[in-house]
Amino acid sequence: MAVAEIVIEHLREEDYARYLEVLVESYAQYEKEYDKPEDWAQYLSDIRASVGNPEAVTILVAKRGHEILGGLQLFTNSEKAYGLPELGIESTIVRLLGVHPNGRGQGVAKKLLHESFAFARSRQDQALYLHSGDIMQAAIDLYLSMGFVRDVSKDFNKGDKIVKSFRYDL
Repeated sequence: MAVAEIVIEHLREEDYARYLEVLVESYAQYEKEYDKPEDWAQYLSDIRASVGNPEAVTILVAKRGHEILGGLQLFTNSEKAYGLPELGIESTIVRLLGVHPNGRGQGVAKKLLHESFAFARSRQDQALYLHSGDIMQAAIDLYLSMGFVRDVSKDFNKGDKIVKSFRYDL
């Protein structure tokens, strides 16, 4: 039996609850990196709240059949993405790229990012941005392998952590 193809589509309202579960499960691996349980709890709360964020222009999900394997959120600038207009990003920003453990190693993140590049190009953006932290080294390695470059001018701090900026020139 052939395995169904992974397709990228815009999140539909009826898939919100499952997408949220996938997002939380995809980030669960980072819990051990948080020294304080309350910091982890706040991070999870932020993730959960993000799904209903009206500032996201769209949420893309990767599906195989009816199964959601991962997703990401797209914003049109740094004010909408982070509430940080001072970052000065007026291009598409990817937030909360997550792939469920069952979907890893199948090119899901790459497919989602390629669709994000197409979205940003359709807006005639010069670049696409995303931010990540040191605890997400496997993700950072993927971004760099796909042609993203570090852009320290767009880094910001969240608590005692540096949130590193990565840019993909279109």
